[in-house]
Amino acid sequence: MTQMDSSVGIECLIKPTSNMAEMTLISGNTRRQRIEYLPYPNWNFIEEPLQLCPDGKRPLEEVYLRRNKTFVDGLPVEVVSISAEREYNPVTEFLYPYLYTITVRHGSAFEWTIKKRYKHFHDLHKALTHYVERATGRSLSSLNKSGLSEKKSNNDENPSVIKNQEEQPCFPTHNDRIDFINQFTIEDRCKTLQNYLNKVLKHPKFREHIAVREFLEVSSLSFVHGLGISLKEGAIAKRSIDDFRGRSIFLRVPFVCDKLRCHHAQQWFVLKDSYLVYMDSDSALIGFPMLIDRAISLKQGYRKTSTNNGIKIKNSQRSILIKFEKEDERDIWFECFMNVKNKSLFTEQNIFNSYAPRRQQQYAHWFINGQSYMEAVAKAILAAREEIFIAAWWLSPEVTLIRPWNDDSMRLDNLLDRRAEEGIRVYVLLFKDVTSIVGLNSSHTKLKLMAKSPTKKNIKIIRHPNHSVIPGTESSYFYSHHEKTVIIDQRIAFIGGIDLSWGRWETDEHRLIDLGDENITELTRPKEKDDQSKEEVPKEEAAVATTEKMAEKSIVGNIVRRIFSFFEFSSFIIY
Repeated sequence: MTQMDSSVGIECLIKPTSNMAEMTLISGNTRRQRIEYLPYPNWNFIEEPLQLCPDGKRPLEEVYLRRNKTFVDGLPVEVVSISAEREYNPVTEFLYPYLYTITVRHGSAFEWTIKKRYKHFHDLHKALTHYVERATGRSLSSLNKSGLSEKKSNNDENPSVIKNQEEQPCFPTHNDRIDFINQFTIEDRCKTLQNYLNKVLKHPKFREHIAVREFLEVSSLSFVHGLGISLKEGAIAKRSIDDFRGRSIFLRVPFVCDKLRCHHAQQWFVLKDSYLVYMDSDSALIGFPMLIDRAISLKQGYRKTSTNNGIKIKNSQRSILIKFEKEDERDIWFECFMNVKNKSLFTEQNIFNSYAPRRQQQYAHWFINGQSYMEAVAKAILAAREEIFIAAWWLSPEVTLIRPWNDDSMRLDNLLDRRAEEGIRVYVLLFKDVTSIVGLNSSHTKLKLMAKSPTKKNIKIIRHPNHSVIPGTESSYFYSHHEKTVIIDQRIAFIGGIDLSWGRWETDEHRLIDLGDENITELTRPKEKDDQSKEEVPKEEAAVATTEKMAEKSIVGNIVRRIFSFFEFSSFIIY
């Protein structure tokens, strides 16, 4: 037998190990070549500060101004952790076997979790790449080559170039399957993606980019003071009209007509604890909020929605149909809808058939006379921070709320004008009176208030309802809304039966006139007033001219004029 050299056996043992080490080095170099740097559009990381609320949330005014900003200035946005789990799905198993769970934190008050696959990371990187190329006017390859050539030409003498290259987001360009990601390398993959997202979120241009917001599932309504916490957000196709049978040709073909753009429009949906709202992602224009009320109903499935992967949502106001691309996305949203419906207090049957549940230990105050009521309304208007809503049957712009007062600053129209010019939004809903029957002069009220706030244009007036004379249409001549409501910032509400108009301001003395300190109890005929001395200026009683104009426009104007010419009571109203 030939004696074997001992070194041959050692070489046989060492060779596989060296081959494995060489393959590891080659794999590491290959992975470095599969990494793509994302240059920042600029190195300006300072953003324009906005006025913040005390609780670290964006003010509600930003929503109305439609600045389309998402995150609160001054609060950091960071990805806390990324974990991955492998899901054996026949569709996604080949290219995207791992499902990544991402935990994001904004400041100390907001933390949420999203689930994404590698495809979503790649789409985000692609969108940001296009944005950088448009902003700089150069391709990404030329930007990366110029950075590397500058680094080589400086021969590592310029540390700022190396530092900038290292601070830029670094993205792995190959998916999990091609990059041979397994249970041993998935942890490094998660750290790489986490580092990439955190570097992207450092730059304000990237942070407010629409692709980043869609990836993180946030919008301009996510971190706003007073709107609550968002439970679910995302871009969904919405059908604008439920009844689309007129758009079909002969018979509607399933799965074909659903693809037409005329049937669906892409909107950004935000689900809160008590309502669902959709908006336009680009302009931040809010479409319509749907309240979670007792009539809310949720349906899914083709037989109930007549569409594939759709959910039909209906409440007491309207119904909409939303459509998803995948079944699992529909199931996630449907589960969120059901959780909100089951936990909401507004879906239960409440006492007195009320829409709102009974609450304990609530602050309330009763007003007996108009003096205390109007004074409280005036103080609430002065304390408003965001909006003022007034619904009235009769509203007199010239009425003074706090009396006595030295000037006209406490007049209702001047008070609303002052707050509107200070940035407060004022909404007024008036009963559109039938002039020949009631004569509340609502057109004068609308024109008077619309003339206010010339700079900011923050006063909006609606007269309702329109009176139709067309046969077969619903007539509104036989009813009117009679509620008197003043709501401040959606937090303080004055409800009941006192109009902000003439003849409603009174004290416990129940005087017969609307203005003045003297309580006149004697009736004076017009002829007796004419006999008064010409040197004596007669005392003008409030609302006489306004009431006379109302009487002139009514059918019973002659009778009313005779009554007022005899009594001349400013607070005498005929219903």
